Amino acid sequence: MNIINIRKDLPKSGIYPKRKLSDTTHIDIHHSASLTENYKGYKTIKQFAYYHVNGHGWPGIGYHYIVTPEDIIYKTGIAREMRWSVGGNNSYTISIMAVGNFDKEEISEDQYKNLLELTRTVMNAYNIPVENVMGHNEFPDQNTKCPGIDMDKLRSDL
Repeated sequence: MNIINIRKDLPKSGIYPKRKLSDTTHIDIHHSASLTENYKGYKTIKQFAYYHVNGHGWPGIGYHYIVTPEDIIYKTGIAREMRWSVGGNNSYTISIMAVGNFDKEEISEDQYKNLLELTRTVMNAYNIPVENVMGHNEFPDQNTKCPGIDMDKLRSDL
């Protein structure tokens, strides 16, 4: 698993609220959906951050990790910082986003393996049980199809 820390390279407009690591009890899984139709690697990851900062007014990119189709995982946040990825549920989640529109296409086998490996690593690091690994759409008060992958299968594969 190749993880590249790019936190300091991404655009910001402030600081996300801090939390105790012991408050981290869930992992939320996302896909990038239509934002990645012309995916261009690291350049697109920076565009996600610009979109979150300038389009939403967030302090920075909304995810802790991004799993790309090219066998790279980008670390974009730290666990002590909340991220704005699951409205009303951010105080206890670590966010992982897989690049792709999985409403329209299948996640590749390699990208899926990286998603599983990263999720296992985060689960082990923060003592998160498999039942607390949830898709964006499985959290309370979320009106979305995200992440577009079968979360029951993902939890079973973990």
